[in-house]
Amino acid sequence: MPTRDLRLADPDRSRVILVGTANYRYGLPEIPPVAGNVDGLARVFRDPRLGGLGEQSCHTLVDPSKDLAIRQVAAWCREADDVLLVYFSGHGLVGEDGELLLACADTDPEMAEYTALPISLLRRAVQASPARTRVLVLDCCYSGRAIRALGGADADLLGQVEVSGTYTLASVPGDLQALFHEGERYTVFTGELIATLRNGIPDGAPLLSVDAVYRHLLRRMRGSGLPAPKQVHSDTASDLALVQNVAYLGADPVPPSTGPQGDPFRHVDLLVRRAGEEGRDRFVLREAARDRRWPALARLRMAAELDHLGETGSALETLRDLGVDGDPHQALKRMREFSSLVAENRIWAAELVDSWDVGSTDDPEVLWGLMMAIWLSASGLPVPDQTAAATELAGHGYADQARSVLRGMVRRRGLPVSDRRAVQAAMKDL
Repeated sequence: MPTRDLRLADPDRSRVILVGTANYRYGLPEIPPVAGNVDGLARVFRDPRLGGLGEQSCHTLVDPSKDLAIRQVAAWCREADDVLLVYFSGHGLVGEDGELLLACADTDPEMAEYTALPISLLRRAVQASPARTRVLVLDCCYSGRAIRALGGADADLLGQVEVSGTYTLASVPGDLQALFHEGERYTVFTGELIATLRNGIPDGAPLLSVDAVYRHLLRRMRGSGLPAPKQVHSDTASDLALVQNVAYLGADPVPPSTGPQGDPFRHVDLLVRRAGEEGRDRFVLREAARDRRWPALARLRMAAELDHLGETGSALETLRDLGVDGDPHQALKRMREFSSLVAENRIWAAELVDSWDVGSTDDPEVLWGLMMAIWLSASGLPVPDQTAAATELAGHGYADQARSVLRGMVRRRGLPVSDRRAVQAAMKDL
């Protein structure tokens, strides 16, 4: 596909419609990340450095009833005469006749044919739009019963969602566990989609086509053992560029990660601040988090910031590389909870007092060391690696802070005797 044929949507004549159902009234399991999906995608498409759509062109709808969903989506579809993108995230059900049904807030799974949104109605609304290019994105799961009802064949699903002149991208994992991980900001598929749109593809063109995004998602999700997305397209819909490619290595290249220089912790402060302000600098932060030349504590900070920016996949990759114990998703969840306590000035909440010998000191150095010790523990790093991360500070000229962190580690209640002795020995060696 020649890159010269790619084009961005005209903001005044295009519409992006983002619909998600996270909460259900009649027994379907809640999917908390769906609300994050809608918000995260809206931020991408409204970002002037990426999609550049204003609020009047990028509509969101969270937890709608079936009637509100189809009425509002159909109205918004009629407003687009250049590009139309419709996104739905939530439960997918299957009617008695095998039709795909999209669950809304008032969907009763016992009467799904009457209370869920049939894909045929959504197809009709998309098809009736005067937009010359249409994109439909589905991120929904099925129960095992539903998979059997569909016969397990991709063609059954894709045949239902295919609309002439429309590019359809579908993620349809077999169960909730494949759709999202407890405590995550986004569902698995949409999280990867947001990360791709926000960070770009380093070896891609200046604009990210729908097809390039699909191929990148396919590689990423297959490489991680996740359910692979499916696509159906016709005409030239795949030539549409969804967003600017912020990682494009053309005339204005993204600077590579150069590793820690001078004061690494001041350096990481700069990386984190810039990543929060500029989409292009998130690529730099992501590369730095993979760079083992950085101190472990600095990389943990990067992982936490990447997660905060919606780059959960990169954050998890960093934690795995650091060697966290057990499930990195749970480690990231604990880090998130700890960060929330700090942000809300509840660092010494009861749950922490129960596990740490906090004492009554108000010495800033002691408190900082204890905070870092709790942070290391929350990350799930084994105690020997926590000790190594603390002593690594001394090698960068932070001997006093390293001792403070090690003293904080010793304050942990229930620390095995062998680990406590190893920490105390490290303190003596500084």
